[in-house]
Amino acid sequence: MQLPRRSQRRDQGFTLIELVVAMVVLGAMAAAVIGVIMTAQTKAVSNRNRVAAANLASRELDLVREQFATKTGPLELANAGLAVNPHHLPGGTDGQPLVVDGTGYTVRRSAQWNVGGNGASACEGGSLVSYPTLGVTVTVSWPNMGSTKPVVSTAQLAPPKKMGVATTDAFIASKVVDQDGKALSGMAVSATGGSVSTGYTDASGCAVIQVTPVAAGTVYTLRVVDSAYVDISSTPNPSKITGLVQPGTISSGADFTVGRAGTVTVRLVREDDVTLTDAQVAGSTITLVASQYSGASGATTKVVTGVTTTFTGMWPTTYGAYFGTTAPTTGYKAAPLPGGGSVQIDAKFEMARVEIDTLPAGAQKVFAYPSAAATKTCASGTGFSEVVSGVQSHLVLLPGKYDLFVQGTGYACSPGPTGVVLTSGDNDEQLWGTQTLRLTSVPAGGKVWAVDKALISPSTLTTCPTSLPAGAVALDVDAARNAPMDLPAGNWYVWLSSDTDVATAGTCLSYPDLISAVSLFYKTPVSRAWAASPLYATLTVTGIPASRFLLVSTSSTMTCSATTTTPSGASVLQAGPTGASGGNLFVTNALRPTSGTTTYYAYIWNKSSGSTNKCSGAGSFLVKPGTTSLTKDTGGGQVQ
Repeated sequence: MQLPRRSQRRDQGFTLIELVVAMVVLGAMAAAVIGVIMTAQTKAVSNRNRVAAANLASRELDLVREQFATKTGPLELANAGLAVNPHHLPGGTDGQPLVVDGTGYTVRRSAQWNVGGNGASACEGGSLVSYPTLGVTVTVSWPNMGSTKPVVSTAQLAPPKKMGVATTDAFIASKVVDQDGKALSGMAVSATGGSVSTGYTDASGCAVIQVTPVAAGTVYTLRVVDSAYVDISSTPNPSKITGLVQPGTISSGADFTVGRAGTVTVRLVREDDVTLTDAQVAGSTITLVASQYSGASGATTKVVTGVTTTFTGMWPTTYGAYFGTTAPTTGYKAAPLPGGGSVQIDAKFEMARVEIDTLPAGAQKVFAYPSAAATKTCASGTGFSEVVSGVQSHLVLLPGKYDLFVQGTGYACSPGPTGVVLTSGDNDEQLWGTQTLRLTSVPAGGKVWAVDKALISPSTLTTCPTSLPAGAVALDVDAARNAPMDLPAGNWYVWLSSDTDVATAGTCLSYPDLISAVSLFYKTPVSRAWAASPLYATLTVTGIPASRFLLVSTSSTMTCSATTTTPSGASVLQAGPTGASGGNLFVTNALRPTSGTTTYYAYIWNKSSGSTNKCSGAGSFLVKPGTTSLTKDTGGGQVQ
């Protein structure tokens, strides 16, 4: 029995998989062909540009030879030094790029006397020849050259004998090479020694500068003029001092190695890849390491302005970077900086971790500030902060040196450990130290209260507070009467109130010495004697004439009639009158300052009738916080 035959039409054509494979193969071949075409086109454009540049260089040398053949040509070319685009093409302008097939070419021509003889470089030393040749170097460049080097053409031209160099002149030869030791042509080098002369390097990198020293010789300062180039210490316009240059000589040896300055960008990266902010890292220190350097080390510390910081004017070499001043044991990244280019280096580091324990009672938040920071206020958004759990806090910080502060119920910004050095990874636990306050000779009765001076507005008190600003909390420190009591470091106002439940209620019984704040330093026991001082000073004037009154005021002027004074009111303290034979008068309510000084002016008031000013000055009193009484006569001057 014969089985039915399957139709052959199903086996004809391509399957979908075969079609996809064919498309991939064709795409790869097309990409390769396009790449070859693009490369060939790029090379063709580059070759075309080089041919055009070579023609322009040859054209410039031909024009130079024509000028050199004239009577004044040799001196004109030599004195011109460096010329840029000196001969335009038809339709162009001198000084502007020469345009060929839509591309602008820059022609730079430099000329200098070959004072060491034809074919000999003055930078190699030697003596001044009688009839020097004029060396001409033409360099042609164009936009978007990439790695292609400029076209350089040179010529040596011999002028008529006895032309070109004065017998009293001298020459300074200075060679300029790049960071790889390759000659730099067209570089300007100036010589300063009374006057400034400039020479330009030829194809061998040698600049010959014609100078006119005095008969006894002159010392010159040589300088690379182009500020886009730096020396190995990243100094722009590097300079060197020559020896004594005598007339009729060639001086050499003051050579330069320079490179086109580049930029190095350092980006800070956390090891755990958590994003950093500019505010977190600004002001931190990193170390930048150069593989080529002058001095004892290639490592220099830099201060960053944010997560990414760019350093300009850098010597072209390989650079590495790491956070802080200690190189990580696991090494750090490095990358080469090409001349005139840029490079970015990621400085990856591990954050520092530390546990803070035994914090003061009521602690809510711990603040960490770099020790070098100028402002440490515990204000929101400043420093590094972390909330407190119980008496502990866990901080994750940039490695560095820190001063720590704590904020809590009743205290705004209590100082703690200072100069704490934290390194990458886990650090030893930090135990918050304690400080104590002991109050002696406190009057009996009532309760002693304290409030952080930083929470008071205004920050000076003249008596017991009757209310507290929002956020300020008075602490019960009555136990300090009998024994030292733990209290967060800071400046504290203390007072004795009749109310034992509410600090600002009841009668103000007493406070120590004008309620001046008690300073409590971190980890330092403080004992304060409760010396209650009067709030006011007594001011006395002696030898006052009969039937006169004493006026005391903070005003430096006083105008009086027989019945009124200007100024007047509570600001003017008054006593008197004196008896029939005169005598002394005093006021007892001159308010003492809590800090600084207050000047009180004394006036003698004659209330007799008349239209003139009835008050005459009697000098002044300078009252300080500790002043209890002052006495003076009616003469001028000041007592204190």
